[in-house]
Amino acid sequence: MGLTRIFDPLRQERRLAPLMVMIACIMIGSGLVAPMLSMYAQTFGVSGAMVGSVVTIYGVGRLIANVPSGYLSQRYGRRPLLIGGPLIVMVGSIGAALADGFASLLVWRLLQGFGTGVYLTASMASMADISPPNRRALNMAFYQSSLQLGASVGPAVGGFAAYYFGFTSVFWFYAGVALLAAVTAAVSFEDTLDKTQARKPLPSSVSKIGMMTAPFTAICIVSCVVFFTRTACLFQLIPFLGAESFGLDLGTIGLALTLTAFVNFAMAPVSAPLIDKFGARASVFWSTLATALSLVTFYVSTSAGGFWLAVFMLGAATGVNYPAISTFAIAALPRERFGPGMGVQRTFGDVGFVVGPVIIGWLSDVTGGAYWAGVWLNIALLGAAALVFAIGSRGMRAQTR
Repeated sequence: MGLTRIFDPLRQERRLAPLMVMIACIMIGSGLVAPMLSMYAQTFGVSGAMVGSVVTIYGVGRLIANVPSGYLSQRYGRRPLLIGGPLIVMVGSIGAALADGFASLLVWRLLQGFGTGVYLTASMASMADISPPNRRALNMAFYQSSLQLGASVGPAVGGFAAYYFGFTSVFWFYAGVALLAAVTAAVSFEDTLDKTQARKPLPSSVSKIGMMTAPFTAICIVSCVVFFTRTACLFQLIPFLGAESFGLDLGTIGLALTLTAFVNFAMAPVSAPLIDKFGARASVFWSTLATALSLVTFYVSTSAGGFWLAVFMLGAATGVNYPAISTFAIAALPRERFGPGMGVQRTFGDVGFVVGPVIIGWLSDVTGGAYWAGVWLNIALLGAAALVFAIGSRGMRAQTR
């Protein structure tokens, strides 16, 4: 694929660039806290399961917001939610920076998650609005590139900010980038939803079929497991494994998470043509298995070099997996269901986000801190999700290969 075609969407759709800026800002904020969150929670003297709850409560907030945000964005437009979501995140970040106890930290993390859920659901619906079939994979690659560019900057900045300025400084950075996202939405983003169309009754065929077809349900299950792995491994297991098994300090762990996100970002020119050539269905299946293989590599590694190889593999596999999931999900939905459908898909994903850290924390407590048990649980879940998807998505083979 030539550079001309890669950047065609930015020329053809003026709303794509500000949307990418907003996505990057939100993910910088989310990535900022990744290297230090579990360790910060430990300073309150809580158990492993409670440490996981700091990540989980953020997912609960997203879970609460997803479906209502999808329906609201379909009725009133995407732009109001793209402004309001980051402002809610900003308030939650300021509260987390000023928290004087573990309980209050959980409350503010819940609010951060709620605002993020509002924003991400509306942004995914916006991407669906502006992504015709011939540019869908490439647009989703742009979306994920922006997301991962933000996520690649966030952990590195967050790790060193926590190291030099203390844990709470990270939340002040988070509040600042959330405000920048809200301002960008307010001053430079034109709504992607045709409100006159949104208020029309649904076609009878769409009303009868609904959203939860076998292919859409199958991709929602994959989303659930992928989010489970993302939070349980990236935000919880890998930082502990890096510190305890490979002797890495907090700043280096932040760089490792940054590498994963950077490889995600670098995969954009590769992932779109791969999805176009082999289809979203095949891309989802094989990239899910490749993600599982990267976790196996963590287990068999005996040196820091093996750890870095596994981090690179994880970034490459998920760099295809994330845009393939989004591409398939949009293809499985009628246009009249884009807003609610994105809310439902994100709800499935955030179920994984919510239960992942708690289950891994509980497993760590039960096994006496044996974090490898959590890694193998993730490997098994990814394999099972790929199999379920292969069976459930057979009806979409013609459209997505």
